[in-house]
Amino acid sequence: MPSHISPLDGNYISLKRAAHLIAQEQSGIEPDEIMETFKHALFSREFERQEIAIEMMPPTEDWNLPLLRIEAPPTRWPAAPRLPIDRAPQEYLAVKGPTIADVLGERDALPGRPDDWSRFTTFPRDAEIVDATLNALAHIPYPAFPAEGRALLGNIMLARVKLRAWMEFKRYPIPTFLQGYTPLVHGEPPALAEKPQANPSRGRPRKTGWPRIEELIREMHAARPETTHMTLAIDACKQAAAEFPSEELPSWETVLRHMKAILSEPTLH
Repeated sequence: MPSHISPLDGNYISLKRAAHLIAQEQSGIEPDEIMETFKHALFSREFERQEIAIEMMPPTEDWNLPLLRIEAPPTRWPAAPRLPIDRAPQEYLAVKGPTIADVLGERDALPGRPDDWSRFTTFPRDAEIVDATLNALAHIPYPAFPAEGRALLGNIMLARVKLRAWMEFKRYPIPTFLQGYTPLVHGEPPALAEKPQANPSRGRPRKTGWPRIEELIREMHAARPETTHMTLAIDACKQAAAEFPSEELPSWETVLRHMKAILSEPTLH
């Protein structure tokens, strides 16, 4: 897990920053309304859905789950003094909905009174209580959360590639700051998990350059199996650009999303 995420790291964005940028492009919508949507997604566990899983070199969780900045285990910083939670050494932890609710409960940052949530915050508890609590939190209005709870939710970080995958899954319009975004990583890049498809452009006319790109990718992969999918997609598109007009070629990002299908299909002779 990342112990620190700089605001200069373009791979991640806080939910409050994303809400602000989206609201700027959506007339008549306020940032808190976007945060309401994010809050519902967190507790409905939408970011945990397999349909929008991002494939990435380990640790996958950094790209697939929200990242919550919380107090680091004391064993990680044995020389540090015992400080209040907000001043103690903190790290980012990939979390799911129940953990976010747990942290809100520990900090008395759930809406209403602490006693209202005693069935959830008292152990042992069963899965039914957890599910009921998450369902309630998903539907309680965002403004009903205390200031500390709203701040904690707003400061949750999400990989931009994950945010885009979620917005596409929900069929929301993609904001400018996510359009054309390429993850800044080394090695195998994040890519949307999808089922192999025989026709990458099902429902649209197939661009004439597709068969050549697929042929090039299979040849390159056979010659250098260790080559990353990103490199294969970029190199194949570059080579195909010398043979086809640009309008007859898909983008390398589109090719990247279909690498599994391309490499799983047998080469015809």
